[in-house]
Amino acid sequence: MKLFFTKILPLLLPIAIYMGWLFYARKRAKALGTENPKARDAPWLIMLMSGLAVMILAMVILGIWSGEKPGGTYVPPHIEDGGIVPGRVER
Repeated sequence: MKLFFTKILPLLLPIAIYMGWLFYARKRAKALGTENPKARDAPWLIMLMSGLAVMILAMVILGIWSGEKPGGTYVPPHIEDGGIVPGRVER
């Protein structure tokens, strides 16, 4: 879930918005008898802002719903008996 909200969704949302806009614009152009829109006519600012908004939202959600509760002591990763022990928070 973390991978989806932090990496996949922020990348796919602006592309999905663009594809939706392109589909709508081409359908509208066909109905009006005008030429098809080009990629440079895309709402690049809207796509950029929506991608940033989704990334910020993902960071906020991740910060609220993940991690450890305050008050513990962080023990960093270390080698023990020839193996790596992952970092953890002890209470």
